[in-house]
Amino acid sequence: MMRRILVTAAGPIVSILLALGVTALFLTAGGYSASSAFEVMWNYGIEPASLVSSLNNAVPLYLAAVAGAFAVRMGLFNIGVDGQYRMAALAGAVAAASLPFPLAIRLPLTLLISCVIGAIWALIPALLKIYRGVNEVITSILLNAIATTIIAVLLSHVFRSGGGQNTGTRIIDQGGLMPDLVDLGLGNQTSISAFVIVALIVGILYYLVIDRSVFGYSLRVAAQSPEAAESAGISVNRKIVQAMLISGAIAGLVGLPHILSVAGRFDGTLPGDLMFTGLAATLLGRQHPIGMALGAFVLAFVERSAQVLGLVQLPTEVGQVFLAVVLLSSAVGYWLTERADQRIALWQAVKRRIPTAAREGVSR
Repeated sequence: MMRRILVTAAGPIVSILLALGVTALFLTAGGYSASSAFEVMWNYGIEPASLVSSLNNAVPLYLAAVAGAFAVRMGLFNIGVDGQYRMAALAGAVAAASLPFPLAIRLPLTLLISCVIGAIWALIPALLKIYRGVNEVITSILLNAIATTIIAVLLSHVFRSGGGQNTGTRIIDQGGLMPDLVDLGLGNQTSISAFVIVALIVGILYYLVIDRSVFGYSLRVAAQSPEAAESAGISVNRKIVQAMLISGAIAGLVGLPHILSVAGRFDGTLPGDLMFTGLAATLLGRQHPIGMALGAFVLAFVERSAQVLGLVQLPTEVGQVFLAVVLLSSAVGYWLTERADQRIALWQAVKRRIPTAAREGVSR
């Protein structure tokens, strides 16, 4: 048991060490001091405002990671998280600004509407996979582009509020925004958003559904052995639809922290790279809720820390390089740790076998 925990933890550690090593080579090759860059990033990253920002920014990454992990457990790759969360964010922004209810009612309705829109957008590749045999990776990527066009049209001609270049949906009043969970009182940007609680609930539900329910067991069976699942009465097609619906519903929450806690409406400031960063957190966390949370925070910490590099004449692309290498090194890190685990298990088996063989020889 302890060995499995160590192996699970070793994968992300090896991946991060590999990413740090490649990033250091990138800096050295460019004529910069890697140690100075890492020192500047660390000192800036551990400031209270930076830690709070990293925590808040880790929330959407974690939600994106869980959305992707839920599909992966069914053997699917939901690469359409980007389109799903942006479509859902637009619907959530409109709902939060329009619903005539107090916060206690309006906020849950906004979350629910966003989840529904994300689930509907994720249902399309699931149905195409079942009835037309089209790979969900292809359709979900294409749907990202379609979502971009639909959002542009809706934002320009239907939900536009304002003129000139600075356009977006209607401003959301305080009755529709997510309140702060904790205000550290240390100045600007030191308030922890209550979306941390939403992410915590999503992580707990993910664990209970995947690892502690009959539904999660049937999902894993359908993914690992479709023929055995069908013979046992488990409909694989139904599980594909259910997995993509739940994955899309979680993806529908990804853009709301920015809408309801930062921008106060849907506009051009919504980040568009949360899907791939969330995928990196999925790989780092090995689809475990706690591992993905740690992975999301590490990535958010690096992204925040890299912002200060431009002020000291260092390349701000360090964060992008680190993220790219993490995506590539995750598989390598797990391969190395699994190989090491297999060697250790084989050596332990040999050690147990040698004394047994020696005793058998003496007895003879």
